Amino acid sequence: MNIYEKEKRLVANLRKKKHIAIAFSGGVDSTYLLSVAKDVEGLDLIAITARSPLHAIDEGDFAEEFGIKNDVKHRIVEMPLLDYKEIRENSPLRCYHCKKVIFSAIKNQIDSKYILADGTNLDDFNDYRPGLKACDELSIWHPLAEVNLTKKEIYQLSEIRNLETSSKPPFACLASRVPYGTFLTKDNLRQVYEAEKFIESMGFRQYRVRHHGEVARIELLPKDIDKLLEKDMRNLVVNKLKSIGFSFVALDLKGYTTGSMNVNLDK
Repeated sequence: MNIYEKEKRLVANLRKKKHIAIAFSGGVDSTYLLSVAKDVEGLDLIAITARSPLHAIDEGDFAEEFGIKNDVKHRIVEMPLLDYKEIRENSPLRCYHCKKVIFSAIKNQIDSKYILADGTNLDDFNDYRPGLKACDELSIWHPLAEVNLTKKEIYQLSEIRNLETSSKPPFACLASRVPYGTFLTKDNLRQVYEAEKFIESMGFRQYRVRHHGEVARIELLPKDIDKLLEKDMRNLVVNKLKSIGFSFVALDLKGYTTGSMNVNLDK
């Protein structure tokens, strides 16, 4: 089945549901899903975005602006996720607890006639994602995965639709930058956010700043490593990250790796 056939099937599945609420993060997947859903004639649609210290501020801002520009009913739900001990403690099951809290709160915000959907794609089932268990328990619908859409295909379809997210790198919540077992705080999440915004401002497209206490470990695409190692660039990055609160700044020579904090879970 090609991408056009998958999208056609996605539209048919959305139309059958009639009343849909989409958990809209402003990321590549949920933006594509919302873009498709808003064009389905007769569909009763609402988008809901959770804001919390674990989510980048500009992701929520983008979601809000997208809703306004596209005339989509949109709600913002403020989520004090750090008030929850099981999330704050940042165990390997953090994502499970986080999804459970967020999706439970969203379900409490909507009429029972709405089916709550998210942007989970087919590739998500190939990674360590305990949040999917929470989705199962709360009967969250994954319309993109249901039609076997992969991340690459969603990018392709987003480009065809001329969505701003068609060139946006994948982005996970800020907590994914902090090693399991290290408590999440407003301060360490702020440091991650500010450090990554600076790295982005220096022209890097794909990056992560992993928070190891006093140490910031920067991950970049291998092709970008030499650029950061140039003397002027290196000094700029080190000075900025130290001003944010890190004592040491390290560059991971392996380069950017999705889910690098999960590598020792089975050991």
